[in-house]
Amino acid sequence: MKRILLALFTSFSMVNAETFEDILEKSINNDLIKSKYYEVMSYEGDIIKAKALPNPEGYISFERLMGNNTSGNLSEFHILQPLRLYGQRKYQTNQAEKEFQHQKLNFEAFKNTYTGNLYTLFYEALYNKYLYEIAQEEMKTSKQILDFIKKTYQLGETTKLDLLRGEKDYKFTEVKLNLSKTKYEESVKRLSGFVGFDVKDVEGDINQIRQIKDKDLTTLPQIAAINSKMESLENAYKFQKALAKPQIGVGFITREQTTGKYSAGLMLTFSIPVFYKNLGEIVNIQNQKASFEKLHNYQLENIKKTTATIKESYNILKSQLEEIDNKVLPDMKAQLSLAEKSYKLRELTLFEYLTIKSQYYELLRYRADLLMQIHKLYGEYVAIVGE
Repeated sequence: MKRILLALFTSFSMVNAETFEDILEKSINNDLIKSKYYEVMSYEGDIIKAKALPNPEGYISFERLMGNNTSGNLSEFHILQPLRLYGQRKYQTNQAEKEFQHQKLNFEAFKNTYTGNLYTLFYEALYNKYLYEIAQEEMKTSKQILDFIKKTYQLGETTKLDLLRGEKDYKFTEVKLNLSKTKYEESVKRLSGFVGFDVKDVEGDINQIRQIKDKDLTTLPQIAAINSKMESLENAYKFQKALAKPQIGVGFITREQTTGKYSAGLMLTFSIPVFYKNLGEIVNIQNQKASFEKLHNYQLENIKKTTATIKESYNILKSQLEEIDNKVLPDMKAQLSLAEKSYKLRELTLFEYLTIKSQYYELLRYRADLLMQIHKLYGEYVAIVGE
């Protein structure tokens, strides 16, 4: 019956377990991503606004002239069309388009950061699940040796002290098992909170290490976004310079005279920029552009150093892992097997065997820590450059 229940539980867990790709595909359309997307798309309205021609302006007046035994009607009508000269429409449109591109590139950078953070959280959960599996294996080994001790104790071949040590070792592995299970459940909850939906279980091979790919850092979205922002500010500067010139409007005007006659003609309006020539806006834009130029240099240099550090640490950890897998772990596993046989043949004390067993499982946990550090570094790299 227990075997049937265990099989059903295992089958249920496998059905509900999700891979990193499954979770990423589902979470890429969550409310956080959608909110960022619609925030970006709101800038498309500025392009429509920039391309539009200004609306014409109209004026109508009706007056009654009275006095000195004379009376008459006075009326006036004119319509005026402001003109966008000096390339105003082109500059404003370019400004809006580059700002829209800036926001879209920032969105791409945000998605890279989101993917990198999700990767780290996913592998943190997978790491804790791996530790839970190690704890299960350790508890199974302790149970086997405890059963052997109990059997030999009943035959009078083992001391009471060894029995107590065996029982204590088994209980300790049980505590570690429960603790690792709790940590795994907590990490899955953190993952669920990040993606915005309930994740029951994670599935994947923590031993499969992804290779860091070299990329042209100057083309990263966060760097390209700064370039687009500077281009937008350059067009904003030209737009303000155009606004500082006389603004022209042309129109048609007609009047009714007191004599009952009408007059009609064309009109020209213009501003006279004597006291203010948009200097405040121009200075503001110039300083913004200088700020983004410095930010571009800093960001690019910072990314170069950060990614180089990640690659260096990544390669060091990989070398350590390879050494453990190729030499240390096989030797330690052989030692544990030999120690178990030696203890059963009374060539080794229980204390010596438990020490070797403890060293073996601590090595497995240390190896798991290395794997987690490697995956964490990969997640940091993805957060910066994307996959």
